[in-house]
Amino acid sequence: MILNILKVDFMKFNLRQSKLWTIWPVLLIAALLSVASQAYAFRFVVMADSPDNETNKGGLNLACLEYLRGQILELNPRPDMVFFLGDLVTKAYQDLADPPDPAKRHYYIPDWKAAMAPLAQAGVKIYVSIGNRDLYPSKGWPPSKEMEQKFQEDFSDPPYFDMPDNGSPNYKKLAYSVAHENAFFVVLDTFGFKPDGANYDNGLDAEQLAWFSGQARGATQKFKFAFSHGPAFSPEGFAVGDSVKKTMWGIMEGAQFDAYFCGHEHIYSRWAITRATAPWITRRITQVLTGAGGALPDQIFKVKQDRRKVHAFSLYNYVVGDVNENDAQFQAVGVDWNAGNYTARIIDRFALQK
Repeated sequence: MILNILKVDFMKFNLRQSKLWTIWPVLLIAALLSVASQAYAFRFVVMADSPDNETNKGGLNLACLEYLRGQILELNPRPDMVFFLGDLVTKAYQDLADPPDPAKRHYYIPDWKAAMAPLAQAGVKIYVSIGNRDLYPSKGWPPSKEMEQKFQEDFSDPPYFDMPDNGSPNYKKLAYSVAHENAFFVVLDTFGFKPDGANYDNGLDAEQLAWFSGQARGATQKFKFAFSHGPAFSPEGFAVGDSVKKTMWGIMEGAQFDAYFCGHEHIYSRWAITRATAPWITRRITQVLTGAGGALPDQIFKVKQDRRKVHAFSLYNYVVGDVNENDAQFQAVGVDWNAGNYTARIIDRFALQK
């Protein structure tokens, strides 16, 4: 695999004025993200992290999520699928009674589903992975096993929000694989629970790793992508366990995966993982972190790696991928919020060739 770095276009344009949509800017972003028809296969979008961290009142950043949803709906061609990689909400629910009463809670995942439903109704398949915040009870940390079960129920909801059921026994609807055209996609759960009830907190157990290994070895598609909430290599310098950065990554290397997509850190980053990154690396794979689909972007000084090397940006963002016969081309869209207006720009472009 060869990674081609394409020219970055820093053109800015206003996509919302006050609270009214305008027509020409949406057409402009759609034109910028258009693709050549020659040997074109399909398009997908990746995004993550939409909690309402600006006020930290719980729930989600509905205004930003709806705006991003509108952009995706205007893409031409429209994507076949959207992968949303965890932290859909700030916490799973808010207690409405004191003392708490399980019968008197407001759950936030249904609000997220309602916001994203227009995508599904337009024929865009939605896939999700679970994040740490999706497991938080009303008071926050620590994650709750009960909320994991609730997440599984929320995403066993046909026709629009029913995740595949081909994961290992303890990860139904949480870890799964999807084959589409000439590509293979695997979603992993890096925030599962240990037998003692503690959370893996960006880690994987032996069961899920064995399942992933079998899925990876059996995949025959030309392009292969893995997804989870937590990064394998942290631009912001957080510790990541060996189960992810060594064992999972080694499975990806052995099966010739092309990229790993994640969220969790509220930035955009594209990082070519090579032996220069870690001594156990044997094959170059790109990690793409798209962690601010509504979450307040982290200040750029939190990035501990060389910002140019990891292509770090501090703004709302999502990634559009076009898979063709012999390459997969990607464009990252960054979105600023200034004085009541959203302003979008292409912040990164790259291609994976085979």
